[in-house]
Formats: sequence, C-alpha cells, structure tokens
Amino acid sequence: MVPQTSEPIDLYKAIEEMKRISADGETFSLVFRKWNRDTKKGGDLVKIPAARLRPKTSDEKIRHSSYKLFFTDTDTGRAMNCWQPLVMRFNGRETVLN
Repeated sequence: MVPQTSEPIDLYKAIEEMKRISADGETFSLVFRKWNRDTKKGGDLVKIPAARLRPKTSDEKIRHSSYKLFFTDTDTGRAMNCWQPLVMRFNGRETVLN
C-alpha cells in the first residue's frame, strides 16, 4: 500500500500514472464520487483499494466515454467506470484539476 501524502497531483498526471501502473500489471488505489447524470444526484464516495485500468470504449458505444475512467476492481473482479473529474484521490494523494 502506498503511504498517504499531502502533496496533491494533477488529475491528468495521475491518469498517466494509472496507465503506467496498469501496463506494468500492478494496481493503484482510487477514491471517486458517484454521479447519476439522469437524476443529477450523487456525492457518495467510492473507495477502491486495488484497481487496474481497462481499455476505453468509444463515445459511439458509451456516451461521453472519453470523459470517463474505465477500470477493474481487482479485489472483486468487477468492471467499473467513473467520471474523470470526480476522481478525488489516487494512491492516497488528492487530485486537482489544473
């Protein structure tokens, strides 16, 4: 497990790091907020202790997929996705949009 640090990381740098970690066959931790586009409600935090990115799909197959992060919860094997701007933490570091 990666120790918590107070130094924030740019979200897009974090995503690049997620890609590298996943390509190496390793996992990373992720915390994101849920959001339901239809009801415009959410806010619950989801904590994934061990995730690995999976291939994205096209916007034609899943609407707005280019703004989403597609990953697998390696503890459960569950395929998941979240909105990239709603990623709050990566490997214990707060993410920021610059």
